[in-house]
Amino acid sequence: MSPANTAVRDYVAALRERGPLAIDWSAAPTRHKRYPDAARIPLPHYAKSPSGLGELAPAGELLRELLGIARLIWYHPTDDQGSPAGGPPLLLLGRPAPSGGALYPVEAYLACGDLYHYDPVHHALERVRQGEHTPELAACLASPPAPQPHAVLVLSGVFLRSIFKYGDLGYRLVCQEVGVLAAQALAVGRRLGVEVGVHLRFEDARVERLLGLDSAREGALAVLTLRLPTVRRRHRHLPRGPWARESEPRPRPLPPGPAAALHLAARSDPGSVARRPAVPPLPPGPGLALPDPPPVRLADGVPRRASPPAGYRPEPIPLRSLAAVLAEAARPYPGDGLGTAALYLLAQRVRGLSPGAYRYDAGRHVLHRVGATAVPEAGRLLANTRNALRTAAIALVPVTDPLAGMGARWYRTRQIEAGMAAHRAALTVAALGLAARLHTDGADAADQALGLVGTRWRSLTFLLAGTPRAGGPALARPIHRPPTRGGGAEPS
Repeated sequence: MSPANTAVRDYVAALRERGPLAIDWSAAPTRHKRYPDAARIPLPHYAKSPSGLGELAPAGELLRELLGIARLIWYHPTDDQGSPAGGPPLLLLGRPAPSGGALYPVEAYLACGDLYHYDPVHHALERVRQGEHTPELAACLASPPAPQPHAVLVLSGVFLRSIFKYGDLGYRLVCQEVGVLAAQALAVGRRLGVEVGVHLRFEDARVERLLGLDSAREGALAVLTLRLPTVRRRHRHLPRGPWARESEPRPRPLPPGPAAALHLAARSDPGSVARRPAVPPLPPGPGLALPDPPPVRLADGVPRRASPPAGYRPEPIPLRSLAAVLAEAARPYPGDGLGTAALYLLAQRVRGLSPGAYRYDAGRHVLHRVGATAVPEAGRLLANTRNALRTAAIALVPVTDPLAGMGARWYRTRQIEAGMAAHRAALTVAALGLAARLHTDGADAADQALGLVGTRWRSLTFLLAGTPRAGGPALARPIHRPPTRGGGAEPS
C-alpha cells in the first residue's frame, strides 16, 4: 500500500475510534488573519455600489457573501433541547455561510493582477504582493480553463482553528467547509454574472508558494477561477515587491497525528482516481418517480439560510420541495472534481412519501426505498442533534467508499464535494422557506439507519431539514441592504 493510501486508512480508523476531547479554549486561535502593514482597498458591499474598483466590485460582493461580516443576529440563549436557558438576549455578528463550531477556518486570497488577502472584519483587500499572479495561479491547475480567467480565488484552510476543538475530525470539517463556500460562490456568482469554476486538482506546493503560505499551518484546498461580467482595465506587469507581513501570533503548526499525515500526503498526491466503484450500486426496480421540482434560484437561499438552534416544527414538507432539494444537491458543478457522492435520504415527514430510508437516482429522478428506519438511534449524537431529529422532516446523507480512491487527494476531494452537495441542498431548503443544518456527528448514526455498518460505504455528513419554528429564538438580518436604482438604501 502506498504511503498516501496508508495515511487515508489511518485517518479513517482514527475517526472511527475517536473518543471525547478536552477543549482548551484558552488555546483557541484567532478566527481571521491580518496583514497589518499591507496597502488596503476598501470594498463596496454590493457590486452596483458607486466605486472606482471596476471589475473588483463583483469580486468584492462575492467575498462578502462567502466570508464577510454580513449579519446581525438577535439570539435568545437556549439549552441543547432548544428550551430557553435564561439570561439576556445577545446581539451577535454573523457570516453568510455556516462553519463548524463558528470557528471559520477558511481564508480567501484573490489574484486580480496583484495578490490580495480578504479581510472579512473590515471588508477590505490587503495587498500581499505586487505583480501579475492570475496567470501563474491558473497555470497551477490540472485543467486550466480557457479562456484565461480574469481573477483567481484561492480558499485555504487554517487547520488548527478546527483541530484545537475537534481533534483529527477538524481536518474533515475544514475540507467540507471549503465545499460549502465553493457551493456558495457558485450560487452568488450566478446572481452577479460571474462565471465560477471550482478546481480541486492543482499543484499545492506551487500555489502555497505563490501565496506565501506556511504549509505546516495553512493549506490551499480549492482554487476558484472567475470570469467577471466586465473588465474595464488591464493590469500592468509590475515588478515583484516584498511580501506583506502577516499578523502575529500565527497559528501553531498541525500537531503530529493522522490529520497531519493526511494533509502532507494530499499535498504531494496529484491524482483523484478511484480504484473501484466509489458509490454503492443503485437498487434494482423502477423506484418511486418524483414530481418535477419547482424552479429554485440558490442565491435566494443565501440571505435566508440560518441554522435553527431549537429544532423544527413537526410538520411535513411537500414532495415537490424534496424533489428540488435532491435535484440541486446532485447537480454537477463546473470544475474538475469527481462528482457528487451517492445521496441517501431518511424521510420522516414528507407529504406523499412513506417514512423510511431511500436512495436517490439522480439520472432518473426517482427514489429507491432501502429501509424502514427513518430516525437513527441516538448513539454518539450530541444533544442538539437528537433534539433536531425528533422534529426534522428529512435527513440528507452523502455516501461513498472513503478508501476507494488512489491517494489522499481523492479522499480530500470527496470531503469537499460532500460539503458542496450538502450546502446546495441547504440553500435550496432556505429558498423554499424551510430551514436546514449540518450535523456532522450524525454520520455514524446514519450508517446504522442506512444499513451501512459492516460494509465499505460510509456517510460523509448529515443535513437535517424541515419547517422552521415560527419566530424562533434567533432573528438574523443583513447589516447592509442592496442599493436602489437611485443609489440609496432600500427603506426598512
